[in-house]
Amino acid sequence: MPLKDLFSRGKKDKAAPAGGAPAAAASKPSAADPIMALFERYKEPEEDRIGPEGVLSLCSDMKIEATDVKVLILAWQLNAQTQGYFTRNEWKQGLTDLRADSPAVMLGRLDAQERQLRENTRSSAFKDFYRFAFRFSRSPGQKALEIETVKALLPIVFVASHAHLAKLLSFLDASPSVRGFTEDQWNSFLVFSHEIAEDFSNFDPEGAWPSILDDFVTHCQQ
Repeated sequence: MPLKDLFSRGKKDKAAPAGGAPAAAASKPSAADPIMALFERYKEPEEDRIGPEGVLSLCSDMKIEATDVKVLILAWQLNAQTQGYFTRNEWKQGLTDLRADSPAVMLGRLDAQERQLRENTRSSAFKDFYRFAFRFSRSPGQKALEIETVKALLPIVFVASHAHLAKLLSFLDASPSVRGFTEDQWNSFLVFSHEIAEDFSNFDPEGAWPSILDDFVTHCQQ
């Protein structure tokens, strides 16, 4: 599933705004509050939150595609709770913490965040981002991540050269019986990619890995 679908999906079935408050009831930002002026620019016309169309407009202003990992990093920075939407409070707190009050500044901050995450996938920040990506990308009401989403998301959160990534994607393409990833399987792959050698020489089949990773190693060793 393309990353942009994380935001376009919500357009088909819009939920009511949090607390049921109409947009007209929200206080208008002052001229000295550029962060909330941005919120007013991108928010839904009849809802007090930014929705799929607003996110796409923001991407256009930042001159990036909706499939760019920076969009997912932004959702992580805002601690967004609903796929495809940013609430007023999420936007205010997240951009204040990010110290970004314009699309240009936001782009620079997100670009720096991307570099830091990519440079050290063993960091606590990357671990938090990686886990957020799973939760944010799940279909509403589902506990597992659909396999097509897994295959689209992994190359976005990791660089292409990340350990075992290409082999895992090949395994998933060759394994139609694998329908999705649980959160435990998703999180375990990050640990596996850091601890297991490229040739699997230190892999213990009696270890406590999820069975899908046992199957992955067996597939690669055939």
